[in-house]
Amino acid sequence: MFSFLLVLIAIGLAWLAGYRSRFHHFPGLKRSPQQDYFVGLNYLLNDEPDDAIDIFIEALEVNSDTLATHLALGTLLRRRGKVDRSIAHYQQLLDSSTFSGREQCEIKIQLVRSYIAAGLLDRAERLLEELVKTPPASREIALGLAVTVFQKEKEWLKALAAANELLQICQSHIRSEIQLQASHFHCELAETELKTCNFDAAREELRKAIQVCRHNVRIYLIEGKLESLVGAPREAVRALLKVGQFDPAFAHEAAEDLRVNLQKSGVDKQLSGLMEDKAELGSESRQILDNVASIARQQGEDEALNFLLPQLKVRPSLSLLAQSLSLSIKQDSRMQSRVLELGASLLTQHLLNSPHYRCENCGFELRSMHWLCPGCSRWGMVKPLDDRISYSHEDLSTPS
Repeated sequence: MFSFLLVLIAIGLAWLAGYRSRFHHFPGLKRSPQQDYFVGLNYLLNDEPDDAIDIFIEALEVNSDTLATHLALGTLLRRRGKVDRSIAHYQQLLDSSTFSGREQCEIKIQLVRSYIAAGLLDRAERLLEELVKTPPASREIALGLAVTVFQKEKEWLKALAAANELLQICQSHIRSEIQLQASHFHCELAETELKTCNFDAAREELRKAIQVCRHNVRIYLIEGKLESLVGAPREAVRALLKVGQFDPAFAHEAAEDLRVNLQKSGVDKQLSGLMEDKAELGSESRQILDNVASIARQQGEDEALNFLLPQLKVRPSLSLLAQSLSLSIKQDSRMQSRVLELGASLLTQHLLNSPHYRCENCGFELRSMHWLCPGCSRWGMVKPLDDRISYSHEDLSTPS
Protein backbone atom coordinates (compact mmCIF):
# COMPACT_ATOMS: atom_id res chain seq x y z
CA MET A 1 0.00 0.00 0.00
CA PHE A 2 2.86 2.38 0.83
CA SER A 3 4.51 1.93 -2.58
CA PHE A 4 1.14 2.39 -4.28
CA LEU A 5 0.66 5.62 -2.32
CA LEU A 6 4.05 6.92 -3.45
CA VAL A 7 3.25 6.14 -7.09
CA LEU A 8 -0.03 8.01 -6.96
CA ILE A 9 1.55 10.98 -5.19
CA ALA A 10 4.20 11.13 -7.90
CA ILE A 11 1.50 11.03 -10.59
CA GLY A 12 -0.41 13.70 -8.73
CA LEU A 13 2.62 15.97 -8.52
CA ALA A 14 3.24 15.56 -12.25
CA TRP A 15 -0.40 16.35 -12.92
CA LEU A 16 -0.30 19.38 -10.62
CA ALA A 17 2.72 20.79 -12.43
CA GLY A 18 0.87 20.56 -15.75
CA TYR A 19 -2.33 21.88 -14.26
CA ARG A 20 -0.56 24.95 -12.87
CA SER A 21 0.63 25.71 -16.38
CA ARG A 22 -2.94 25.44 -17.59
CA PHE A 23 -4.16 27.95 -15.03
CA HIS A 24 -1.31 30.25 -15.90
CA HIS A 25 -2.72 30.51 -19.43
CA PHE A 26 -6.37 30.60 -18.33
CA PRO A 27 -6.52 32.63 -15.10
CA GLY A 28 -10.29 33.04 -15.38
CA LEU A 29 -10.99 29.39 -14.53
CA LYS A 30 -12.66 29.12 -11.14
CA ARG A 31 -11.46 25.69 -10.08
CA SER A 32 -8.22 25.52 -8.09
CA PRO A 33 -5.71 22.87 -9.19
CA GLN A 34 -4.30 22.73 -5.68
CA GLN A 35 -7.77 22.01 -4.37
CA ASP A 36 -8.26 19.07 -6.73
CA TYR A 37 -4.82 17.72 -5.93
CA PHE A 38 -5.31 17.82 -2.19
CA VAL A 39 -8.80 16.31 -2.49
CA GLY A 40 -7.18 13.40 -4.32
CA LEU A 41 -4.41 13.20 -1.75
CA ASN A 42 -7.00 13.16 1.03
CA TYR A 43 -8.63 10.13 -0.59
CA LEU A 44 -5.26 8.41 -0.60
CA LEU A 45 -4.59 9.12 3.05
CA ASN A 46 -8.06 7.80 3.92
CA ASP A 47 -7.29 4.53 2.10
CA GLU A 48 -9.57 5.34 -0.84
CA PRO A 49 -7.11 5.09 -3.76
CA ASP A 50 -9.79 4.34 -6.37
CA ASP A 51 -11.50 7.66 -5.68
CA ALA A 52 -8.10 9.38 -5.80
CA ILE A 53 -7.44 7.92 -9.26
CA ASP A 54 -10.85 9.18 -10.43
CA ILE A 55 -10.03 12.69 -9.22
CA PHE A 56 -6.69 12.69 -11.03
CA ILE A 57 -8.19 11.33 -14.28
CA GLU A 58 -11.06 13.80 -14.25
CA ALA A 59 -8.85 16.84 -13.70
CA LEU A 60 -5.93 15.85 -15.92
CA GLU A 61 -5.84 17.33 -19.39
CA VAL A 62 -5.79 14.99 -22.37
CA ASN A 63 -2.81 15.82 -24.57
CA SER A 64 0.61 14.50 -25.55
CA ASP A 65 2.27 16.02 -22.48
CA THR A 66 0.00 14.14 -20.08
CA LEU A 67 -0.30 10.85 -22.03
CA ALA A 68 2.32 9.02 -19.96
CA THR A 69 0.43 9.93 -16.77
CA HIS A 70 -2.89 8.79 -18.27
CA LEU A 71 -1.36 5.46 -19.29
CA ALA A 72 0.09 5.01 -15.80
CA LEU A 73 -3.30 5.69 -14.20
CA GLY A 74 -4.95 3.15 -16.50
CA THR A 75 -2.30 0.60 -15.55
CA LEU A 76 -2.91 1.26 -11.85
CA LEU A 77 -6.62 0.65 -12.36
CA ARG A 78 -5.88 -2.66 -14.11
CA ARG A 79 -3.48 -3.83 -11.42
CA ARG A 80 -6.03 -3.02 -8.74
CA GLY A 81 -8.57 -5.23 -10.52
CA LYS A 82 -10.61 -2.31 -11.90
CA VAL A 83 -10.26 -3.66 -15.43
CA ASP A 84 -13.55 -2.26 -16.75
CA ARG A 85 -12.60 1.25 -15.67
CA SER A 86 -9.14 0.80 -17.16
CA ILE A 87 -10.68 -0.22 -20.50
CA ALA A 88 -13.09 2.72 -20.42
CA HIS A 89 -10.24 5.13 -19.70
CA TYR A 90 -8.13 3.90 -22.63
CA GLN A 91 -11.13 3.99 -24.95
CA GLN A 92 -11.79 7.62 -23.97
CA LEU A 93 -8.18 8.43 -24.80
CA LEU A 94 -8.56 6.81 -28.23
CA ASP A 95 -11.69 8.86 -28.88
CA SER A 96 -9.58 12.01 -28.55
CA SER A 97 -8.13 13.40 -31.78
CA THR A 98 -5.12 14.97 -30.08
CA PHE A 99 -2.71 12.03 -30.33
CA SER A 100 -0.31 11.07 -33.10
CA GLY A 101 -0.26 7.63 -34.72
CA ARG A 102 2.61 6.48 -32.49
CA GLU A 103 0.81 7.67 -29.36
CA GLN A 104 -2.38 5.91 -30.41
CA CYS A 105 -0.35 2.70 -30.71
CA GLU A 106 0.80 3.13 -27.10
CA ILE A 107 -2.80 3.53 -25.96
CA LYS A 108 -3.96 0.49 -27.97
CA ILE A 109 -1.20 -1.67 -26.50
CA GLN A 110 -2.35 -0.82 -22.98
CA LEU A 111 -5.96 -1.40 -24.02
CA VAL A 112 -5.02 -4.87 -25.31
CA ARG A 113 -3.41 -5.64 -21.95
CA SER A 114 -6.62 -4.65 -20.18
CA TYR A 115 -8.68 -6.74 -22.61
CA ILE A 116 -6.47 -9.74 -21.82
CA ALA A 117 -6.80 -9.11 -18.08
CA ALA A 118 -10.60 -8.99 -18.51
CA GLY A 119 -10.64 -12.18 -20.59
CA LEU A 120 -11.95 -10.30 -23.65
CA LEU A 121 -9.59 -12.17 -25.96
CA ASP A 122 -11.64 -11.67 -29.13
CA ARG A 123 -11.46 -7.88 -28.70
CA ALA A 124 -7.75 -8.09 -27.97
CA GLU A 125 -7.23 -10.20 -31.09
CA ARG A 126 -9.07 -7.70 -33.32
CA LEU A 127 -7.03 -4.79 -31.99
CA LEU A 128 -3.79 -6.74 -32.38
CA GLU A 129 -4.53 -7.27 -36.07
CA GLU A 130 -4.08 -3.50 -36.45
CA LEU A 131 -1.04 -3.25 -34.19
CA VAL A 132 1.05 -5.94 -35.93
CA LYS A 133 1.08 -3.68 -39.01
CA THR A 134 2.58 -0.74 -37.09
CA PRO A 135 6.27 0.39 -36.89
CA PRO A 136 8.80 -2.14 -35.45
CA ALA A 137 8.85 -0.86 -31.84
CA SER A 138 5.09 -1.25 -31.37
CA ARG A 139 4.96 -4.31 -33.63
CA GLU A 140 7.34 -6.28 -31.41
CA ILE A 141 5.20 -5.62 -28.34
CA ALA A 142 2.02 -6.40 -30.29
CA LEU A 143 3.37 -9.73 -31.53
CA GLY A 144 4.36 -10.68 -27.97
CA LEU A 145 0.82 -9.92 -26.82
CA ALA A 146 -0.58 -11.86 -29.79
CA VAL A 147 1.40 -14.93 -28.69
CA THR A 148 -0.15 -14.54 -25.22
CA VAL A 149 -3.68 -14.23 -26.60
CA PHE A 150 -3.40 -17.24 -28.95
CA GLN A 151 -1.78 -19.27 -26.17
CA LYS A 152 -4.73 -18.56 -23.89
CA GLU A 153 -7.12 -19.52 -26.69
CA LYS A 154 -5.08 -22.69 -27.39
CA GLU A 155 -4.79 -21.59 -31.02
CA TRP A 156 -1.39 -23.21 -31.42
CA LEU A 157 -0.98 -22.61 -35.16
CA LYS A 158 -1.75 -18.91 -34.76
CA ALA A 159 0.55 -18.73 -31.73
CA LEU A 160 3.32 -20.32 -33.79
CA ALA A 161 2.81 -17.87 -36.65
CA ALA A 162 3.04 -14.91 -34.25
CA ALA A 163 6.09 -16.37 -32.47
CA ASN A 164 7.92 -17.03 -35.75
CA GLU A 165 7.21 -13.49 -36.91
CA LEU A 166 8.39 -12.16 -33.56
CA LEU A 167 11.64 -14.12 -33.83
CA GLN A 168 12.49 -12.15 -36.97
CA ILE A 169 12.41 -8.77 -35.23
CA CYS A 170 12.84 -9.43 -31.49
CA GLN A 171 15.77 -8.29 -29.38
CA SER A 172 18.47 -10.88 -28.77
CA HIS A 173 17.95 -11.15 -25.00
CA ILE A 174 14.41 -12.54 -25.38
CA ARG A 175 15.09 -14.76 -28.39
CA SER A 176 15.72 -17.97 -26.41
CA GLU A 177 12.51 -17.50 -24.43
CA ILE A 178 10.44 -17.14 -27.61
CA GLN A 179 12.17 -20.16 -29.16
CA LEU A 180 11.24 -22.24 -26.11
CA GLN A 181 7.63 -21.04 -26.40
CA ALA A 182 7.50 -21.95 -30.09
CA SER A 183 8.94 -25.37 -29.28
CA HIS A 184 6.15 -26.00 -26.77
CA PHE A 185 3.54 -24.94 -29.36
CA HIS A 186 4.91 -27.64 -31.70
CA CYS A 187 4.73 -30.10 -28.78
CA GLU A 188 1.08 -29.20 -28.20
CA LEU A 189 0.36 -29.92 -31.87
CA ALA A 190 2.31 -33.19 -31.65
CA GLU A 191 0.29 -34.35 -28.65
CA THR A 192 -2.92 -33.49 -30.50
CA GLU A 193 -1.80 -35.64 -33.43
CA LEU A 194 -0.84 -38.48 -31.07
CA LYS A 195 -4.37 -38.57 -29.67
CA THR A 196 -5.67 -39.38 -33.16
CA CYS A 197 -2.80 -41.83 -33.84
CA ASN A 198 -1.51 -39.60 -36.63
CA PHE A 199 2.08 -40.59 -35.94
CA ASP A 200 3.70 -39.12 -39.05
CA ALA A 201 2.23 -35.67 -38.37
CA ALA A 202 3.26 -35.91 -34.70
CA ARG A 203 6.80 -36.85 -35.71
CA GLU A 204 6.96 -33.87 -38.05
CA GLU A 205 5.89 -31.48 -35.28
CA LEU A 206 8.58 -32.90 -33.00
CA ARG A 207 11.17 -32.45 -35.74
CA LYS A 208 10.18 -28.79 -36.03
CA ALA A 209 10.27 -28.42 -32.24
CA ILE A 210 13.86 -29.70 -32.16
CA GLN A 211 14.85 -27.24 -34.88
CA VAL A 212 13.50 -24.38 -32.79
CA CYS A 213 14.78 -25.42 -29.35
CA ARG A 214 16.54 -28.77 -29.07
CA HIS A 215 17.03 -28.65 -25.27
CA ASN A 216 13.28 -28.69 -24.52
CA VAL A 217 12.94 -32.02 -22.66
CA ARG A 218 9.23 -32.21 -23.42
CA ILE A 219 10.13 -33.08 -27.02
CA TYR A 220 11.93 -36.25 -25.98
CA LEU A 221 9.23 -37.32 -23.53
CA ILE A 222 6.67 -37.13 -26.34
CA GLU A 223 9.06 -38.79 -28.78
CA GLY A 224 9.58 -41.65 -26.34
CA LYS A 225 5.82 -42.11 -26.05
CA LEU A 226 5.42 -41.98 -29.84
CA GLU A 227 8.15 -44.57 -30.53
CA SER A 228 6.72 -46.84 -27.86
CA LEU A 229 3.26 -46.64 -29.45
CA VAL A 230 4.58 -47.56 -32.90
CA GLY A 231 6.51 -50.52 -31.49
CA ALA A 232 10.04 -49.11 -31.64
CA PRO A 233 11.34 -49.55 -28.04
CA ARG A 234 15.00 -48.98 -28.93
CA GLU A 235 14.14 -45.63 -30.52
CA ALA A 236 12.03 -44.82 -27.47
CA VAL A 237 14.99 -45.56 -25.18
CA ARG A 238 17.24 -43.35 -27.31
CA ALA A 239 14.76 -40.46 -27.01
CA LEU A 240 14.08 -40.91 -23.29
CA LEU A 241 17.77 -40.97 -22.41
CA LYS A 242 18.03 -37.44 -23.81
CA VAL A 243 15.64 -36.21 -21.12
CA GLY A 244 18.23 -36.79 -18.38
CA GLN A 245 21.02 -35.44 -20.58
CA PHE A 246 19.31 -32.11 -21.22
CA ASP A 247 17.73 -31.68 -17.77
CA PRO A 248 18.42 -34.25 -15.00
CA ALA A 249 15.57 -32.77 -12.95
CA PHE A 250 13.12 -34.36 -15.40
CA ALA A 251 14.78 -37.78 -15.46
CA HIS A 252 12.14 -39.07 -13.05
CA GLU A 253 9.40 -38.24 -15.57
CA ALA A 254 11.05 -40.56 -18.12
CA ALA A 255 12.08 -43.31 -15.69
CA GLU A 256 9.05 -45.63 -15.95
CA ASP A 257 8.76 -45.40 -19.74
CA LEU A 258 12.50 -45.91 -19.96
CA ARG A 259 12.32 -49.07 -17.82
CA VAL A 260 9.43 -50.50 -19.86
CA ASN A 261 11.11 -49.85 -23.21
CA LEU A 262 14.45 -51.20 -22.01
CA GLN A 263 12.70 -54.46 -21.17
CA LYS A 264 10.86 -54.49 -24.50
CA SER A 265 14.09 -53.91 -26.40
CA GLY A 266 15.78 -56.82 -24.65
CA VAL A 267 18.51 -54.79 -22.99
CA ASP A 268 17.04 -54.68 -19.49
CA LYS A 269 20.24 -56.23 -18.09
CA GLN A 270 21.89 -52.90 -18.76
CA LEU A 271 19.35 -51.14 -16.57
CA SER A 272 21.20 -51.10 -13.26
CA GLY A 273 24.41 -49.78 -14.83
CA LEU A 274 22.39 -47.18 -16.68
CA MET A 275 20.70 -46.09 -13.48
CA GLU A 276 24.04 -45.70 -11.71
CA ASP A 277 25.32 -43.52 -14.54
CA LYS A 278 22.20 -41.36 -14.35
CA ALA A 279 22.61 -40.98 -10.60
CA GLU A 280 26.14 -39.71 -11.10
CA LEU A 281 24.76 -36.96 -13.32
CA GLY A 282 23.06 -35.46 -10.27
CA SER A 283 19.55 -36.88 -10.35
CA GLU A 284 17.06 -35.87 -7.68
CA SER A 285 15.85 -38.10 -4.84
CA ARG A 286 12.82 -39.36 -6.77
CA GLN A 287 15.03 -40.58 -9.61
CA ILE A 288 17.44 -42.29 -7.19
CA LEU A 289 14.51 -44.07 -5.52
CA ASP A 290 13.34 -45.28 -8.94
CA ASN A 291 16.83 -46.59 -9.57
CA VAL A 292 16.85 -48.37 -6.21
CA ALA A 293 13.50 -50.02 -6.96
CA SER A 294 14.78 -51.25 -10.33
CA ILE A 295 17.97 -52.68 -8.82
CA ALA A 296 15.97 -54.35 -6.04
CA ARG A 297 13.74 -56.07 -8.59
CA GLN A 298 16.63 -57.36 -10.67
CA GLN A 299 19.49 -57.93 -8.23
CA GLY A 300 17.89 -57.99 -4.80
CA GLU A 301 17.61 -55.66 -1.82
CA ASP A 302 21.25 -56.16 -0.77
CA GLU A 303 22.52 -54.63 -4.00
CA ALA A 304 19.86 -51.93 -3.85
CA LEU A 305 21.03 -50.90 -0.37
CA ASN A 306 24.69 -50.97 -1.45
CA PHE A 307 23.78 -48.62 -4.28
CA LEU A 308 21.66 -46.36 -2.07
CA LEU A 309 24.03 -45.69 0.83
CA PRO A 310 26.69 -43.82 -1.22
CA GLN A 311 23.89 -41.78 -2.81
CA LEU A 312 22.57 -40.96 0.67
CA LYS A 313 25.98 -39.61 1.69
CA VAL A 314 26.36 -37.47 -1.43
CA ARG A 315 22.71 -36.31 -1.72
CA PRO A 316 21.22 -36.61 1.77
CA SER A 317 17.45 -36.39 1.97
CA LEU A 318 14.74 -37.67 4.30
CA SER A 319 13.18 -39.81 1.55
CA LEU A 320 16.49 -41.56 0.84
CA LEU A 321 17.10 -42.07 4.56
CA ALA A 322 13.63 -43.59 5.00
CA GLN A 323 14.26 -46.02 2.15
CA SER A 324 17.67 -46.94 3.58
CA LEU A 325 16.12 -47.75 6.95
CA SER A 326 13.39 -49.81 5.27
CA LEU A 327 15.88 -51.84 3.25
CA SER A 328 18.11 -52.41 6.29
CA ILE A 329 15.41 -54.22 8.28
CA LYS A 330 16.30 -57.62 6.79
CA GLN A 331 20.05 -57.01 6.81
CA ASP A 332 22.56 -58.34 9.31
CA SER A 333 23.41 -56.36 12.44
CA ARG A 334 26.61 -54.96 10.91
CA MET A 335 24.74 -53.36 7.98
CA GLN A 336 21.94 -52.17 10.27
CA SER A 337 24.47 -50.44 12.53
CA ARG A 338 26.05 -48.79 9.50
CA VAL A 339 22.68 -47.46 8.31
CA LEU A 340 21.64 -46.29 11.79
CA GLU A 341 24.94 -44.49 12.36
CA LEU A 342 24.67 -42.70 9.03
CA GLY A 343 21.00 -41.92 9.65
CA ALA A 344 21.63 -40.46 13.10
CA SER A 345 24.38 -38.24 11.73
CA LEU A 346 22.21 -36.96 8.87
CA LEU A 347 19.20 -36.31 11.12
CA THR A 348 21.36 -34.40 13.61
CA GLN A 349 22.76 -32.24 10.81
CA HIS A 350 19.27 -31.72 9.41
CA LEU A 351 17.96 -30.53 12.78
CA LEU A 352 20.90 -28.16 13.24
CA ASN A 353 20.27 -26.56 9.84
CA SER A 354 16.48 -26.40 10.18
CA PRO A 355 14.60 -23.35 11.51
CA HIS A 356 13.49 -23.57 15.12
CA TYR A 357 11.18 -20.54 15.22
CA ARG A 358 8.51 -19.09 12.94
CA CYS A 359 6.62 -15.79 12.91
CA GLU A 360 2.89 -16.47 13.25
CA ASN A 361 2.13 -13.26 11.37
CA CYS A 362 4.24 -13.50 8.20
CA GLY A 363 5.71 -17.02 8.34
CA PHE A 364 9.35 -15.85 8.50
CA GLU A 365 11.51 -18.75 9.78
CA LEU A 366 14.55 -18.35 12.05
CA ARG A 367 17.13 -20.56 13.72
CA SER A 368 17.36 -18.40 16.84
CA MET A 369 14.79 -16.48 18.86
CA HIS A 370 13.94 -12.88 17.89
CA TRP A 371 11.26 -10.99 19.76
CA LEU A 372 11.00 -8.51 16.89
CA CYS A 373 10.30 -10.38 13.63
CA PRO A 374 12.87 -9.43 10.94
CA GLY A 375 10.25 -10.13 8.27
CA CYS A 376 7.25 -8.04 9.31
CA SER A 377 8.66 -6.02 12.26
CA ARG A 378 5.91 -7.27 14.58
CA TRP A 379 6.72 -7.82 18.27
CA GLY A 380 5.93 -11.04 20.08
CA MET A 381 4.82 -12.99 16.99
CA VAL A 382 7.87 -15.29 16.76
CA LYS A 383 7.13 -18.66 18.39
CA PRO A 384 9.08 -21.94 18.75
CA LEU A 385 8.29 -24.54 16.09
CA ASP A 386 6.71 -27.82 17.14
CA ASP A 387 9.05 -30.58 15.92
CA ARG A 388 6.57 -33.38 16.45
CA ILE A 389 5.85 -35.52 13.35
CA SER A 390 2.23 -35.59 12.24
CA TYR A 391 1.00 -39.08 11.37
CA SER A 392 -1.95 -41.41 11.71
CA HIS A 393 -1.56 -44.46 13.94
CA GLU A 394 -2.91 -46.56 11.08
CA ASP A 395 0.11 -45.47 8.98
CA LEU A 396 2.51 -47.18 11.37
CA SER A 397 3.06 -50.88 10.91
CA THR A 398 5.20 -53.12 13.06
CA PRO A 399 7.67 -55.13 10.97
CA SER A 400 7.29 -58.88 11.36
